[in-house]
Amino acid sequence: FKPPNGVGLSIDTGVIKGGGSLRFYPDKGEYEGALELVFNEFLTLKAIGLITTSTPDNPNGFSMLMIITADFGSGIQLGFGFKLLSVGGLLGLNRMVNINPLKEGIRTGSVNGIMFPANVVENAPRIISDMRTFFPAADDKFLIGPMAKLGWGTPTLINLTLGLMIEIPPGNITILGMLKVTLPDEKKPLLVMNVNFLGRYEPDRKRAWFFATLYDSRVLFMTIEGDMGVLAAWGSDANFLVSVGGFNPRFNPPPLPFPNPKRIVINILNRSNARIGVTGYFAVTSNTVQFGARAELYFKLSVVSVKGHISFDALMQFSPFYFIVEVSASVSLKIFGLGLFSIRLRFALEGPAPWRAKGTGSISFFFF
Repeated sequence: FKPPNGVGLSIDTGVIKGGGSLRFYPDKGEYEGALELVFNEFLTLKAIGLITTSTPDNPNGFSMLMIITADFGSGIQLGFGFKLLSVGGLLGLNRMVNINPLKEGIRTGSVNGIMFPANVVENAPRIISDMRTFFPAADDKFLIGPMAKLGWGTPTLINLTLGLMIEIPPGNITILGMLKVTLPDEKKPLLVMNVNFLGRYEPDRKRAWFFATLYDSRVLFMTIEGDMGVLAAWGSDANFLVSVGGFNPRFNPPPLPFPNPKRIVINILNRSNARIGVTGYFAVTSNTVQFGARAELYFKLSVVSVKGHISFDALMQFSPFYFIVEVSASVSLKIFGLGLFSIRLRFALEGPAPWRAKGTGSISFFFF
């Protein structure tokens, strides 16, 4: 005889609808549960949790992780067009924040599944798997995380989801969030912006940092993507930097607590036979200012193709004072894949003491 390892519940009383499930895994000593109830189409309560009766360092240990949220349907008006859409919280006993998967989850969007998750009963296996990854078991750790979702406009044009994860000890504070902007109209938007961000205050390491990634965003018909990072360290390894789109190729950044920011990319035209795009970056560190951009184009009509680019990179160092500016450009014409005509230019200026200027240029016709 095999005893049951789960129980399910379904409710439909007219006023209250929903259901839930609870499962037990004897071999792992784990309990998993999910519940979602809708009260008269106004309030939706959701809860999903995980209890383990052992931890990696203690076979007889105990840990618990739970997320509880309340969604208010059309929202509670706060004034000036703002409304409270949802509130919630995360509670963890003998649980910690695993920051590296969270960094990756910001870029992939997998963190969205733990911030006010949707359809918790149906998606329970995936949500619980993410919870295990982002908040693993750890003895003598306490985790608490209030969450809120705010909106602006009717219908909602700006949506901000924010979570604050406090880990005790050592007192680390992690900020998780998502910002979605759709203007001026949800049905025919001219601007669509989606941003996931992650911030962290680490008193034991004497530093604070912030990382944001832009995805699935556009202005009119132009798509936009890229990353941003901020680091402030005040310990023995004091440092400060702000990067939007990465760094100058000649700059060697210090070890970063977040992924190296990707270039800001604006795709004006992106088809298999026609591409026009612009990439750029801007960065400020405690001793440098750096910025650059690159524009590329590509057109192909039947057997003829044209490809070109123009770019510049600038790096200025304060102490000792030094700067370098590099500019390059090229254009080429091909027929049947064979080069018919091309021009390439490259120029660099650096200084002072001493000043150096150098450049190269080339023109090609047919096979010459």
